Amino acid sequence: MGELNMYRQLGIKPNFTQIGKKYGLHRQTVAKYWNRGDEIEDRRRDKESSFDEFRDVIERKAALPGVTKKAIHEFLLDRHPEAGLPKYGAFTKYCRERGIECASASEPDAHPRFETPAGRQMQFDWKEDLEMVDVNGEVFEFNVFSAVLGFSRAHRFIYSRTRTEDDLLACLLATFVRFGGMTEEAITDNMSALVTFVNGKRVKSERAWRFAKEAGFKLKLCRVSTPQTKGKDESSNRFVNRLLAYDRDFEGEQGLIDAIARIEARSNAEPNDTTGLPPAVLFMKEKEHLRPIGNLRALQEMVGNVSVQKVPATMLVRAAGRQWSVPRACIGKKVNVITMPSGQVRVTLD
Repeated sequence: MGELNMYRQLGIKPNFTQIGKKYGLHRQTVAKYWNRGDEIEDRRRDKESSFDEFRDVIERKAALPGVTKKAIHEFLLDRHPEAGLPKYGAFTKYCRERGIECASASEPDAHPRFETPAGRQMQFDWKEDLEMVDVNGEVFEFNVFSAVLGFSRAHRFIYSRTRTEDDLLACLLATFVRFGGMTEEAITDNMSALVTFVNGKRVKSERAWRFAKEAGFKLKLCRVSTPQTKGKDESSNRFVNRLLAYDRDFEGEQGLIDAIARIEARSNAEPNDTTGLPPAVLFMKEKEHLRPIGNLRALQEMVGNVSVQKVPATMLVRAAGRQWSVPRACIGKKVNVITMPSGQVRVTLD
């Protein structure tokens, strides 16, 4: 039974203005329906949605394994900023009304949450063995280093082809440089870059613990099979899953790195479910509690051979007997070119 017919059954004259606002109609139009004994035609859903233009893209991305609605929405905002698309709530409603669903994911086991004061703890891990294809059909196999500050939930995501000890130390150093300081402790799992197991006993990497001591933080490992100990970083890996929405929609390795950087920026700008504030806002407070980085030059040398170079207009720096391309934004700036024992080269701003 329609709304006007309900009023007729009750013998009550409705408020035409109020009903008009509800259905997006003028009060005189509502009165006309009432006087004729007709029912209102609710045409609100007939209005074209700004997401309709991208429905094919939405359905294609939703079919990808592991992709979430949040990932698809972020992808659309990134690729089509000129469209002025509505917020995430409107997107979920659009998908729900049209029966668009992403593949379901298993629910994680429940575990108690604990909070740490500002500057106390950073959690880090690898998002391992990812594989994506670019617009030209080239396959990229890679890993993403992810770190999160315990108090502010500030995120750091770094692309890495491999996840050796060289890669780990380089990512840790780059993370502390980006944050402008370091926490009292850094916690992670028993990754192969840090420990090996000999006759059932855990043997720690001397180089990694020496790096932590030189830098000025405590390196801690969570117990085996207890990833929830570093649950904040496990949670941050959900943000990395947004990367899957870019499959076949990026070009080359640099396009992949740029996509990861955009996801990091968005992750730090949107409110956290627990704190209710964007990590970037809370980081302004946590930054005051971070410890100064130790001997930076010594840490860089522990990671690999370091040279400081000014980037020319050609955007090429020299390392390991060859030239390496760097982003255009580095032109005219000094960068640290680190050649690691594995032969891999990393470039960071000086």
